[in-house]
Amino acid sequence: MAQYAYDETGAVFNYFLLTILAFVLLPATYSCLFGGNKALLPKDVCDCDLCRRKRIRIAALKKKDQPIFSTKLILLFFGWSLFAFVAYKAAITAVEEKGLWNPYAILGLDDNASDAQIKSAKRKQTLRWHPDKNPPDMKETCDKMQAEIHLAVKALTDAESRKNWDEWGHPDGKQAFQLGLALPKWLVDEGNSYKVLFVYTCMFMVLLPALVARWWSKAKHLNKDKILNPTMAKFYRELNAMLGFKALLELICKADEFYTAISLDKSDNAALEELTAIVKKTMEERTSARWTKKAPPKDAQTAMQQKVHLLLTSHLLRIIPPSPKLAEEQRIVAEISATLVGGLLQIAISRQWLNVALSVVDLGQDQQMISQALYIFQDPLLQLPNITKENLKFFRAKKQNIATIRDLIELDESEQDALLSRFLSEEEKQLTMHVAHQYPLLRITKAKFSVLGEPAIIPNAIVTLIIKLELGTKGDLETDKLNKSSLKNDDKDEDEEEPKNNWWDSKKEKAPLAHTPYFPAEKTPVWWVYFGDMEQNRLITLGKVNDLVTEKTVRLQFQAPPRPGQWKFQVLVKSDSHVACDALCELQLVVDPPEAAPLQEEDDDISEPEEDSIAGQMQSMRKPGGPAPKVNGKKQAADSENSGSDDNDDVSGGEDNYEDSDSSDDDE
Repeated sequence: MAQYAYDETGAVFNYFLLTILAFVLLPATYSCLFGGNKALLPKDVCDCDLCRRKRIRIAALKKKDQPIFSTKLILLFFGWSLFAFVAYKAAITAVEEKGLWNPYAILGLDDNASDAQIKSAKRKQTLRWHPDKNPPDMKETCDKMQAEIHLAVKALTDAESRKNWDEWGHPDGKQAFQLGLALPKWLVDEGNSYKVLFVYTCMFMVLLPALVARWWSKAKHLNKDKILNPTMAKFYRELNAMLGFKALLELICKADEFYTAISLDKSDNAALEELTAIVKKTMEERTSARWTKKAPPKDAQTAMQQKVHLLLTSHLLRIIPPSPKLAEEQRIVAEISATLVGGLLQIAISRQWLNVALSVVDLGQDQQMISQALYIFQDPLLQLPNITKENLKFFRAKKQNIATIRDLIELDESEQDALLSRFLSEEEKQLTMHVAHQYPLLRITKAKFSVLGEPAIIPNAIVTLIIKLELGTKGDLETDKLNKSSLKNDDKDEDEEEPKNNWWDSKKEKAPLAHTPYFPAEKTPVWWVYFGDMEQNRLITLGKVNDLVTEKTVRLQFQAPPRPGQWKFQVLVKSDSHVACDALCELQLVVDPPEAAPLQEEDDDISEPEEDSIAGQMQSMRKPGGPAPKVNGKKQAADSENSGSDDNDDVSGGEDNYEDSDSSDDDE
């Protein structure tokens, strides 16, 4: 039976506590001192007045949200105090070393010593540890050693005891197995059992359930994107494929998140009326739309929706409310709206509505317009500082028509200087071009279909679309114009994995922040990769890229059409932070007959898969004239003319989804 030996002095337990505390405190302290948001690089810093005020406001909010004596700092202080106390205890506590009792070592003999040598060693050791031969203060030690010598001689002179020692390491034979635990004895002492039980009860039956209940009370009302479930239910009921920009804007304003984020006070009526007049006048001057909302209604729900709509519209028109309270609520509405549009995007993706998904990204978090504070159909050049609606006429000359920031970058420096000098000073020109050069010049340099391990794409195969995105330069744009395409002939293996950046790699480059002076928070660009059919308004699959620095390869999987032919699709890449920097690529998918992918030769030592297994059904489907697979234990009819329509109902993205494509080739 095993026996357990506890740490009598507690020295080993102290080292155990130090190790656990170090694992917790070191990362937490590093995160507290050097964590948080990354420092802005010189190329990311914009010196325009709006960006300076935004940085000051964000820094003030961070300082306000993170007081000097925060909970994290207090916990770190107590943690390091406990670490220092345990380290001190470990330094002053000696480790008790218990060695095995060895009669040969006591007498100073080898394991094969004879009886004569044992007797001689006994006399020498007895004389050495005789009390009369040692100082008086060593009398206790001498008595102890005399007893040890007597036991050692007795164990080695007795034949059976010596045999037990040589075989089992103990004069009495085999002993019980003993384990050492790094727990102090006071922790398992019977007198302290109630105290230890009380601590365990408080931790695991009171504190832990309370923390879980607190987390669950907040999380049960939210989805994974932190949107309230009642809000997602409204979006699901009211979102349809025909909603336009204004309808999406009104749908966002119905979210329940606004009822707890902003208030509806009668004292704000005068400021709201003043802001309404400013919005109405600005829309008439800058856009073709008109403000049609009437006076605030009596019911609170409609009044709240109208207030949110007013604040969000004023943000898109770059109007700062005259009231400080409304200005703060405008920033809150803009941030919440950026999150809410993610829910609209989820619903549009689940229903495969391509036009709604594109409109959502134009509007929301996915939010070109909210990020840049631009109303629908406003000029993309307004993203640059010092560019106003009044001087847009200089970009619309007869010889040159500058419609986007990319067009401005493509001009020669002399042409840029001549154009901007007509209405900007030298300092304003430098600031404008500094921001313009931060504008992402997105290029699709690779777009290719492939099926893993197959030479051709056959009907209903799982196809991988490989897309390579690059942020190019002015020279790349000129090359693309000459070649009339940005696609390159890349012979790199499609299945080759990209090198992954390790977390300890200090040279890992991060994506720069987007220039969004009107958005209340810092914004890192996110790129959405759409693959679908614009003619049929059908979204097939969607990808998300949030770490595009120079280049990135995206892999999207989808199911091939159910019959052979040529199918036209489009790849559209859109930014959630910049307007008019999208990239579009037309692709043609060639689906070959099933016979184009021949069966692979099988080794003789590999047995045939069972017919009822998935592998057996797939193999039988690939054989010409082979039997149809079994569904729910019943074999389907092999004649495609009689059973093809029924079988395709069970395939995601099957024949019904591709039936109306004008670009497909019929078998006839």
